[in-house]
Amino acid sequence: MKKIRIKGKSVDDAVENGLKILGLSKDEANVITVVEGKPGVLGVFGGEEAEVEIRQKMTYAEDAKEVLQEILNKLGLIAVSDIVSMDGLYVNLEVKGEDLGKVIGKDGAMLSSLQLLISSIVGRDFNERVRVNIDAGGYKSKQEQALCRLAQEAADDVAQSGTEKILPPMSANERRIIHAHLQSNASVKTFSQGEGADRRLVIAPK
Repeated sequence: MKKIRIKGKSVDDAVENGLKILGLSKDEANVITVVEGKPGVLGVFGGEEAEVEIRQKMTYAEDAKEVLQEILNKLGLIAVSDIVSMDGLYVNLEVKGEDLGKVIGKDGAMLSSLQLLISSIVGRDFNERVRVNIDAGGYKSKQEQALCRLAQEAADDVAQSGTEKILPPMSANERRIIHAHLQSNASVKTFSQGEGADRRLVIAPK
């Protein structure tokens, strides 16, 4: 997102100079007046310059894509960010390229860190609680499919045996995926137990 904070003799003067620097027209920018400014006595004494902040108009998704690409470039990764979808304050991005293993990280840790960082930056830019989801090479899609298969197999065992099953420790996001997958299952219910890294999901008969 192109943006600048600039001062001038008046608001109009500051805006005009800022737009020239950014190479934007008025229709392409949002202007926030930080200080109205006031003329000095005899045009000299006691005056105060006006100050404005000018931001290029962008969607949440466009801003998120730009921020992610900047981070990938600074990390020296051969990867490109792309917009998959945007629904309200929810943005989905996909990373493609040669260094996807580094983008994903061990057990998806890098992806999770990027999501938190970019959600924070975009949220600050727009003063909104924007949630950015990032996938790379279909990693999350494949992970979700595998978790859903695991959940279904476990649920079938529980329904047949009548005995609850405790799954291995998982991240909060992995537990949410299984909760959601089995939510409509009439035979079983799910809940979590334990604390911290040992928190586990339990599948029990209804």
